[in-house]
Amino acid sequence: MTRDESPKMRTVESHFAVGVALIAAVMVLAGCSGGGFGAPKKEEPPTDPNAYPATYRTQIATFLRQSLTNRNDFRGASISAPTLKPIGNNQRYTVCVKFNPNSQIKTKVAIYFAGMISQFIDATPEQCDSAAYQPFTELQAALPPT
Repeated sequence: MTRDESPKMRTVESHFAVGVALIAAVMVLAGCSGGGFGAPKKEEPPTDPNAYPATYRTQIATFLRQSLTNRNDFRGASISAPTLKPIGNNQRYTVCVKFNPNSQIKTKVAIYFAGMISQFIDATPEQCDSAAYQPFTELQAALPPT
């Protein structure tokens, strides 16, 4: 011990060193347990890209209600049930929609990922030619006010 060090100073330094060692030990143990300092994280189940779009009719009616503004756009609407179709290198659920705005039949296709609409585009003949259409009553009910 040098002249400048007092026994009291040595005690403070040793307590500080013990505290640092305890904190380091706790951090190492927490890292090994995988829990970290917060609550343990729950692993999210992997997303199923081909989850069946159970609410497809409501989803499409809501989407079209926001994008179609003219009451004539909703005339003669019909919809197909979800069908797995090749989209690029993958299989995805698709739903075909037909409506008759201004006496011009339009065919659109909704492409789903994980049960939600990921695209709503003009349909190609391969996507919707064999579709079995049904009346799209949900879209008729979503007519904008006059």
